[in-house]
Amino acid sequence: MHTLPEMVGMDRQNSPVSSELNGIFLSLATGGTALLATAALAACGIRLAWPSVQPLPAGAALSIALLTAAWCASIRAAWLAAAPQKFGPKLHGLIAAVPCCAALLIARAVTFHPVSEFATFLLWFATFAQEAITLSLFLSTLGGDTLTQWLSGFTKDSAPAPAASPSLPPVAEDFAVDDQEIEEESFGLADNVMQQLTRALEGNQEQIHGLVRATFTAGQRHAYLHVGFCPPLPSLPHVELHQLEGPEVQIKPGQVLTSGVRFDLKLREASAETTLPVFEFLATSATSEASPLREAC
Repeated sequence: MHTLPEMVGMDRQNSPVSSELNGIFLSLATGGTALLATAALAACGIRLAWPSVQPLPAGAALSIALLTAAWCASIRAAWLAAAPQKFGPKLHGLIAAVPCCAALLIARAVTFHPVSEFATFLLWFATFAQEAITLSLFLSTLGGDTLTQWLSGFTKDSAPAPAASPSLPPVAEDFAVDDQEIEEESFGLADNVMQQLTRALEGNQEQIHGLVRATFTAGQRHAYLHVGFCPPLPSLPHVELHQLEGPEVQIKPGQVLTSGVRFDLKLREASAETTLPVFEFLATSATSEASPLREAC
């Protein structure tokens, strides 16, 4: 039987942008936003000042809408490429909202009656499709952690708790651990130790409890943390992970098996040097006296 590796795997390395490219990307994003807003105001002003102006041909109106959609996508791509973590949420909100409003205003300005033509449908479809795709990617990239936490809390508050299965205990979605659920241990984790686990029987449950350490090299934000169970647990375990030391790490559910578990880790910000955060781990599995003998590793 194969066991899960006990070392941490790297997901990917960050590629920091140079200061020169950073300035270029920021200039493109901010300048493009200002120009797009000016173009939208000018288009609306012309439409309001001369309502009887000759309508644009369908091809020209559709071309303007497609150009505006590409313009909005380029603005957000340049802003994300510059990785502007030093800016606050207000500037992120402007880059998200101003191109969106400008694209809608330009699409409305070049839309003339009658609106039953198929080109008009393509015009608005291109506008909304571009905004739905690029705006969702933009928001999820800059505020994905906040949106995930909000949606997770909203789901937990509104959805009824599912009935627990005796053979398959529920797996914690966010791996948040209360201090009371895992008893504090007096032992620590030596600098050269990656995992230190204790296996015990508590009533009709089998538990694996201990300390584990992850490794983030310089510039790395994503990593995997594997904990293997040998021999495998009698049933799918309920697993929990709680950070004890190191910079703040976001913990997400990975793969949970009777032979081991994988945690997906993400640093809030990449570090300039290697960091070794320490976590407290607990896996609980229901046992049965009639359980068959389990194969050894």
